[in-house]
Amino acid sequence: MNTTYNPFNLHHILNANAMFSFTSGLFFVLARKPLGEFLGASPALMIDLAVVMFGYAALIAFNTQRPEISRGFTLFTVIGDSAWVLASILLLILPIFNFTSDAKWAIGITAICVDIFATIQFLEWRKQKGLSPTSSLRF
Repeated sequence: MNTTYNPFNLHHILNANAMFSFTSGLFFVLARKPLGEFLGASPALMIDLAVVMFGYAALIAFNTQRPEISRGFTLFTVIGDSAWVLASILLLILPIFNFTSDAKWAIGITAICVDIFATIQFLEWRKQKGLSPTSSLRF
């Protein structure tokens, strides 16, 4: 296994994550009514999710424009994506939500995609160990 750190790999991964997040937010806005009905949620909630997704995408895109991505920001994206996956799992297993089978599949598949980003970013974060401790403090 190649464990050398190549910063361009992390830039590409984070750019893909930003595009996925932005596209998801756009989907939440453009399909808010049918998506809300599909998930059993209000269109207003879809707009709220879109705002979160646009903000997350912008934060990632802004940080990928820097010459060096800090170790702390890489960990932030791992935690953020992992929190999305955990929230998705809770949505699926808690009995307070009555999702259709199709909605559960959609939530699960999206969570798998986000988990792939979290895992790859975590592996890149581990390769960043050689960076100075102060570089991990900047966002």
